Amino acid sequence: MPTRTITRDNLGAWLIKCDPESKYDLPSAIEAGLEVVYNWSVSRGYRSQMMEPGDKVILWVSGNGRRMTRGIWGVGWVTSHVRDTVHNNVEPGEETFWHSEADRLAVTNDVSVDIPLFEDGDEISSEALLAAGITDLEVQMQAQMANPSWVTKEQLAAIEALLEEPWPEYNEADEEIVVSLRGAGFGDPVQNLAVEEAAMGAVIEHYDGWRHDDVSLDKCGWDITFTHKKTGEVARVEVKGLSGDRRVVLLTANEIRAAEVEDHWYLAVVTRALSGPNVTEYTAEEALQAALPYVFKAHMPEVNET
Repeated sequence: MPTRTITRDNLGAWLIKCDPESKYDLPSAIEAGLEVVYNWSVSRGYRSQMMEPGDKVILWVSGNGRRMTRGIWGVGWVTSHVRDTVHNNVEPGEETFWHSEADRLAVTNDVSVDIPLFEDGDEISSEALLAAGITDLEVQMQAQMANPSWVTKEQLAAIEALLEEPWPEYNEADEEIVVSLRGAGFGDPVQNLAVEEAAMGAVIEHYDGWRHDDVSLDKCGWDITFTHKKTGEVARVEVKGLSGDRRVVLLTANEIRAAEVEDHWYLAVVTRALSGPNVTEYTAEEALQAALPYVFKAHMPEVNET
């Protein structure tokens, strides 16, 4: 079967795989109390680099079916970008559920997810998928393809029809927040820096005919001050870069303050910053209307213990 090209337009969900017989002992983890999968290893490559918070994800169990039924054992969401794996030391007697320490240490990349596991008996078996006419999933046709696999939007619709419960709601609070000198964002700090720089360049190009002054490190509440070369008009632009199309950004308290009090303040959201930048500009009023309280930093006073 020829491999189809994955795009944001045809992606329905990512599919991450587990072989409980050879790599990770998922049945024992479940017996020990695992109910939700929050992290999973993925292969380094363009697929894992495409994974974004807010993407749907499916947990697929492969293997011979002796200990766990082959098929879908959970559905949920990606909650971070892919990152390099940090291998913490394992305390003596601590159970990691990897079949070997070598398998655990061989993981080079992982991603945060939120996948509630199905109860035993509620899984969607490979036989049930076939009976429903779902026969062309990549994991069915090319089982040895690297993690992550994927399903198209059409395939996802067919899978969702087999779910006994609706797809769980996405909880944005599960996304990792990274604060840098330029502001706050979701995901991996190295990825964020590349996205930020690409977004800044896209907005500067968007403001053709304007002089620009990068003030992103000055903590004034916006990133670039633009001055029109002919009219002298000024625009104070806060730039938010995204690697995908989902327009969810984080605004700091200082950026909210600037939007409230500064004249000619604008929010420029750059989607697909690394692949095909698209700049959308919002007024201060539009940004403030869309902003919701998300994270509060509380400096708590010391209390004398009695």
